Amino acid sequence: MGISSILDIAKTALLTSQKALQTTSHNIANANTPGYTRQKVVLSAGEPLLSGGQFVGTGVRVEGVERAYDRFLGLQILDSAEKKGRFTALEEALRRLEGIFNDLQETGIGEALNEFFKALSDVSNDPSSYSARAVLLGKARVLVDRIKDLNRRLEKEMDNIDQEVKGEVGEINDLAKRIAALNEKIQRLEAGGEKANDLRDKRDLLIQELAGKIDLTHLEDESGSVSILVAGGHSLVAGSSYSTMGVARDADNHNRYGVTIGGRDITEWIGSGSLKGLIEARDTHFQGVKDKLDLFAATLVQRFNYIHRQGYGLDGSTGNNLFSDLSVTATALTTNTGGASVTSTSILTYDPSTLTLDDYEIRFTSSSTFNIVNVTDGTIVSTGNTYTSGSNIDFDGIRVVITDGTSGPAAGDVFRISVKEDAAEDIGLSLTDTNKFAAAKSSSTLPGDNRNVLDMLDLQGTLVLSGGSATFNDFYAGMVSDIGTTYREASTNLEAQKNIMEDLESHRQAASGVSLDEEASNLVKYQYAYQAAAKVLATAETLFETLISMR
Repeated sequence: MGISSILDIAKTALLTSQKALQTTSHNIANANTPGYTRQKVVLSAGEPLLSGGQFVGTGVRVEGVERAYDRFLGLQILDSAEKKGRFTALEEALRRLEGIFNDLQETGIGEALNEFFKALSDVSNDPSSYSARAVLLGKARVLVDRIKDLNRRLEKEMDNIDQEVKGEVGEINDLAKRIAALNEKIQRLEAGGEKANDLRDKRDLLIQELAGKIDLTHLEDESGSVSILVAGGHSLVAGSSYSTMGVARDADNHNRYGVTIGGRDITEWIGSGSLKGLIEARDTHFQGVKDKLDLFAATLVQRFNYIHRQGYGLDGSTGNNLFSDLSVTATALTTNTGGASVTSTSILTYDPSTLTLDDYEIRFTSSSTFNIVNVTDGTIVSTGNTYTSGSNIDFDGIRVVITDGTSGPAAGDVFRISVKEDAAEDIGLSLTDTNKFAAAKSSSTLPGDNRNVLDMLDLQGTLVLSGGSATFNDFYAGMVSDIGTTYREASTNLEAQKNIMEDLESHRQAASGVSLDEEASNLVKYQYAYQAAAKVLATAETLFETLISMR
């Protein structure tokens, strides 16, 4: 120990102060950089040496530069980012849905329905009037057009959501690629024992952005690499490699886009993020409203056609439809393994006591037996039915014919049957001749008989929907009200989540953000330390010169 040790201590003090000044300057420069975490130099005293029976200090050492990072707070922020992403996408989609059903301008179904019933009333007052009948058919056509227009707008928005899902998946893939690249850089830089703090900040920011799109779990290994699992445990990023997510049409879900990873559909596993919000809006809210609109249209057609077919027009004709026929939709699930297919369908009766407008499934229990289940109310229509290729399968006013292809049906095969599916898209006005509008109950009481049109007019106050608890007007008004309520709930949830996110970001800023006042104070402190170390170095040099001059 001697003057040389003083020089060493002064040197380490200078270098340490320089490192601290550099780190402080770096903090100040990045005070407004998104995702930046404040860094601090960790100092420790050098190992003391035994000299003259005493331990003497050897100066200061830099242990490293660490981030002021709160892992628990980071996890909370990721969780909040997932929820905020979901509610943001959901609120935006539901805002568009509410806009579709905005009846403030009296251009919706409600006004058209009222005008249609008013026209029916006018015909009932003068059943032989050509002008009243012409107005009625015109109002019926307007009602049909309004239903079809709403359905088209719903379909268009659902298609838009499909494209948004596709776009989000593309952005997720880009984020995964960038995170994997950062994993490789961090692992390489930290192999020597240093911390790649700035790269970790960039990676954390990307992970937070990813969390806004899909729910995730991330795990860091000893090398500094992060593995990311999404949607209930599917691997997206593992070290420097990543999986590519994709989209694929789902024939069992109205041919909408499903999300895949490694070729496996993970749509049902997505629990949060903007992807969840978009899929939830599309499959639950938009599709739910579309199903209600289909039921509304199908019930309108069924009820009016049933009554109209029993009446007589001014020309004595009967058995005519007012609206175009309903059709039966039959769909074989893509999971079916047999070779049978539906070759024809038809409606046997419009009688509301028989034709329920519920959805059904024909479920094969073997290659020669099947059950019929009403999936709307969960009841079993019939069991143990014997299957014969090409034979009629009749139930609840519906006829379905299933025929063998290259093979027959297999156990577990399912065929979905619906009368109301796409009813809003397919609805049309069948009657064009005013003389064929069936206002009369009998051909012998023409032209002044209005009893049949009065039966149709009675439908305005008849509980025909929602299990016999709502009229046409009630059902539609309830549907619009439910849309508004759902939108307000989503807006409330989004606002609450924004507040939570702001609170967490405030805590993060307090724990990890850069305080310019604090850094300015550190700058002065380390400057004085640097100057003091330089003074020690100068003193040591003077001592050396004195020692040399004594020789």
